[in-house]
Amino acid sequence: MNISGMNARLMGPALRDLVATRVYPRYSRLKAALLTGRGQIQHASRTGFEFRKQAATWSTERKREWMLERLRLAVRRAYLETAYYRLQYDRLGFDPFLDFGFNDFANLPVLEKTDIIEAGPAIISTTMPPSSLRKDSTGGSTGVPVQIWLGPEERGWRQSASQWVFNRLGLPEGSRTAYLWGHHLDPRGQNGLKDRAYHYFNNAEWFDCFRLEPRVLEQYHQRLDRFRPACIIAYATALGALASHALEQGHRPGYPTSFILTGAEKLFRQHRRWAEDAFGCPVFERYGARDVGLIGFQSRPSSDAFEIDWPNILVEPESDQPSSPILITKLHADAMPMIRYRVGDIGLFSGDSRTGHPTFLLNEVIGRELERIWLPDGSWVQGTVAPHLLKDFPVREYMLVQAEDYSVELQIVPRCGFGELHRREIIRTLSNNLRGLRVTAALVERIPRTQSNKLRSVVSHVTGAIRSSSV
Repeated sequence: MNISGMNARLMGPALRDLVATRVYPRYSRLKAALLTGRGQIQHASRTGFEFRKQAATWSTERKREWMLERLRLAVRRAYLETAYYRLQYDRLGFDPFLDFGFNDFANLPVLEKTDIIEAGPAIISTTMPPSSLRKDSTGGSTGVPVQIWLGPEERGWRQSASQWVFNRLGLPEGSRTAYLWGHHLDPRGQNGLKDRAYHYFNNAEWFDCFRLEPRVLEQYHQRLDRFRPACIIAYATALGALASHALEQGHRPGYPTSFILTGAEKLFRQHRRWAEDAFGCPVFERYGARDVGLIGFQSRPSSDAFEIDWPNILVEPESDQPSSPILITKLHADAMPMIRYRVGDIGLFSGDSRTGHPTFLLNEVIGRELERIWLPDGSWVQGTVAPHLLKDFPVREYMLVQAEDYSVELQIVPRCGFGELHRREIIRTLSNNLRGLRVTAALVERIPRTQSNKLRSVVSHVTGAIRSSSV
């Protein structure tokens, strides 16, 4: 008998809810407290969650004062514990033990992904026992996979960030949760008894979003209708596919009963609209990255603005322009400090945001820095132009592929009703916005994903060398 079948044969839904909300959380906390090393993580997690609760009503000025003190501690810690930052700051003549301010902080160098790769062990804290280090890595969606190391303090603060988001959105611990997810998980690796038991007692059901087609989407709909989760956590494009299927089939889902939370990919307005129409519940986006954890989340329906998880990270614009690359500084990185780290995304900041200074609300995450369509004169168009232009066409998914000669091919996975007239109109509309570039469109059955199963909406083969020779 598989674990999923136990829901009907051994435990009814009500009893499973009781175990997930009352019994299993207490067992997990007791187990963590007894395991070597887990106690530190749990302590940091509790500290992080309680601090977020206490600081929720703080004024902006009080937040800034606390962050400055915490930032000074993080910078001094990096200088004392890593050879990389000690060398960097000594070269600059920067004394981290002076009471520096945010304007001084803005003069520190930006940390690139390539810097981390080249630094190697020199950027890892010398005070952290090897047994306390946990290795992780980015998915390489920016083109440069990065290996990072986490310590107990950072792991605990990350853990409590997820708990804080669900608390803010009103989802009690142990609520039925469905994951329409891919990430780095191997779906064949989810069949072990330990993994299935973990998901079962956490009241979670997993739905692999690696391989979606109408038959699979219908099966997922039927399973979700029986499970009736309070929350769906999904890849944005996978949610769009499920919502589009439900609308096309005329389904009226009775799930989720609370809200939908997306992550891993940017949530475009088209996918949000489909999901709201299909499921009739709020859709929120969570913004984060494997290398830094949670960055921010939306708490208001149909809003693009993100509340920043400021107790754990400092978010700043790299420039004083409203549209700017996002820089991240970890405030609780006990294993590998990351100070003014270019995460690889472009954000829309408020008019009073300044480089070096923390922001507490990010108006929008525009997209990846690499998702640009380059023009022969060296200028570029952000790839997010496409979803705005395609929102009124029956398009399920797309990818803009730019060749070395600057020409652009739009690969389209069509929805029902797509015809030749639509294809011609899309080419005309896109050509008007990419003047001087040759634009074509091709219908495809599927858009390829990255290794971490994310959709890259723009892939440009125009390199820096090509741009230099063209200008």
